[in-house]
Amino acid sequence: MKVREEDDGVRAQGTAGPAKVRGTADGVRAQGTAGPAKVRETADAEKARGTADAAKAREAADAVRIGRSRRPWAALVLLGVPVLAALLGPWAAGGEPSAEGALPSRPPGAGHPLGTDVLGRDVLWLVLHGGASVLGSALAALAVGMAAGVPLGLLAAGPRRGLDEAVMRGLDLLLAFPGLLVLMTLAATGHRDRYWLVAVAGVLQIPAVARLVRGAALAPGSRTVVEALRMQGRGWAYIHLRHLARQLAAPLATDAGGRFSVVLYLLASANFLGLGLPASSPDWAVLIERNSDALFTQPAAVLVPAGLLTALCVGGNLLVDRTLARARRGR
Repeated sequence: MKVREEDDGVRAQGTAGPAKVRGTADGVRAQGTAGPAKVRETADAEKARGTADAAKAREAADAVRIGRSRRPWAALVLLGVPVLAALLGPWAAGGEPSAEGALPSRPPGAGHPLGTDVLGRDVLWLVLHGGASVLGSALAALAVGMAAGVPLGLLAAGPRRGLDEAVMRGLDLLLAFPGLLVLMTLAATGHRDRYWLVAVAGVLQIPAVARLVRGAALAPGSRTVVEALRMQGRGWAYIHLRHLARQLAAPLATDAGGRFSVVLYLLASANFLGLGLPASSPDWAVLIERNSDALFTQPAAVLVPAGLLTALCVGGNLLVDRTLARARRGR
């Protein structure tokens, strides 16, 4: 009996030994499994904190940008001053002051807040009357380019390959002509009227506008939607005047802001070279050209109209960019 009890005890100990070993091994494996799990949890927590920090940084940057876009004071001031001078200047200036006894190229003084020009005329009166021709001519030329370029670009973006080639190759030919050379040729043939100048400046903008419209209309996203609308039986007017018009609004507005500067530069250069308006015109570009020789003796006659032209270009571009940026963030 004692022998059997001893054998049973030995067997029990032998059985308990492997169980303890297995328990120890399971504990080690559990600890080994728990270690990577803790590491993963720590890494996930760090990633979450990093994502939260990045989101906060983006929100702060968006808040700063939105705050800036809500207060485009610089753009409004830069654009508002020349526009108000062009619109309200003739009314505020009244009749032309008498030039009797006024000396040419005189600095600012009594009776002449900005001095006189090379012809003895009051510079302030000229500046207030010269903005209307600048603003009107630039807007009219831009309207001509947009009115002709947008339909041609949509026509070239249509399904007919031959029509696309015909339209774009013809516009490429027009694009090859330098703007000032065309205006000089026009002036040499006796067509110095302002209406000719505006019409030709507008026609010279057609190729660039048409290329922009065609590229935007042929973009992959727009192309897919257009094909889907055609499969639904939608007509040309619905696709182009409703769908593509909305898609082209933002790029056209951005291009119009930059193209306004191009048109203004072209018209001002033509007037500066004496190709457009007569030398007696109060146009700002004409004033710069007429008084450039007296820059050091009477700088106001040159710097004031030059500053208004610069403010008109820069302010218009800034306002368009801020408006479009705010519209994108509001979507």
